[in-house]
Amino acid sequence: MSSLYIRPRPMTGGGFRIGVFDTSVLATDVTAAVFRGRPSSIVDGMREGTLRGFIPHYVWAEVPRVLADLKREGGAFDLAAAERLWWQQYVPLLHVVCTDGLPMTEAADKLAQEDLSDVGILQLAGVLAPVVLFAEDPDLIRQGIAVPRWRDVRAAVGKISHAEAGMQAGGTMVAGAGYGLYGAARLARAYPVVTGIAAVAVGVYVYVNRARFTPGTRAKLTRFGTEALRVLGEPFAQYELHKPGWTQAERGTAGADPLSQVARLLARSPVSMTRTEILAALPESAQTPHRRQMDGLGRLLHRFPAFCQVESGRWQLGRANVQVRHRP
Repeated sequence: MSSLYIRPRPMTGGGFRIGVFDTSVLATDVTAAVFRGRPSSIVDGMREGTLRGFIPHYVWAEVPRVLADLKREGGAFDLAAAERLWWQQYVPLLHVVCTDGLPMTEAADKLAQEDLSDVGILQLAGVLAPVVLFAEDPDLIRQGIAVPRWRDVRAAVGKISHAEAGMQAGGTMVAGAGYGLYGAARLARAYPVVTGIAAVAVGVYVYVNRARFTPGTRAKLTRFGTEALRVLGEPFAQYELHKPGWTQAERGTAGADPLSQVARLLARSPVSMTRTEILAALPESAQTPHRRQMDGLGRLLHRFPAFCQVESGRWQLGRANVQVRHRP
């Protein structure tokens, strides 16, 4: 059963941050959210446009089974509440990718000899690299494939989301103050190191028009400029502080093959894309001769079930808002 859902857009430029999640992490995150009484930073990040989460196709069905197993083993959580949280809060935001046919990575080849259950998630992470892989499997962590201390990265996502929300709110506030300050806010959003530019704009305005103001008014405007610097600058400062917590957790090297390029492009795109749009966004060397490359792109998109045609001629990676009817 599908539900209405508005897909988020990245709050800052450059497309979404990409996270790949395994069953164990999601089950742990769901149960923790039940105890807290609210979804985690992972859900908040996906909802607000800070993060886009991907899972192999088998994970969405595994999570309820793992939750049930944890409950049978004595887990002190409300199973019905956990299941509702999974189906209603997590699943609509996750992109579910069929990994059948995706190329094997070196790590996948190695781990396939030990545990086939890891293969799909490594195939997915391979075509999306560099990517943050959230997993609790000791083998994946030991080999440096999955991020260690994934809870710390989850916390960083929450702080980045909060900072980006503040950046967005600051831009809205400055927009109401006039076009000049709006332009300043746009610059600050693009280049966080110049977060003081909005306050500088206020100062310049006061200086140029100083003859019009009484001393008391000038003092008030000065205080306003100082407060503007604090209010507008703090989210940018927090963003720069916590952003490395995410980037340092990314693993893998971006593949130069067409499959990897198209997968990464669609994973980070806010909207589904046509073949023409996809080809135009790829490196120039991949665009000519145009007709042959268009035909090859069409064959690639139809060959791998990881790609989903959401409407006629428009493609995305994975299926969004995958819902099934769950127990009441």
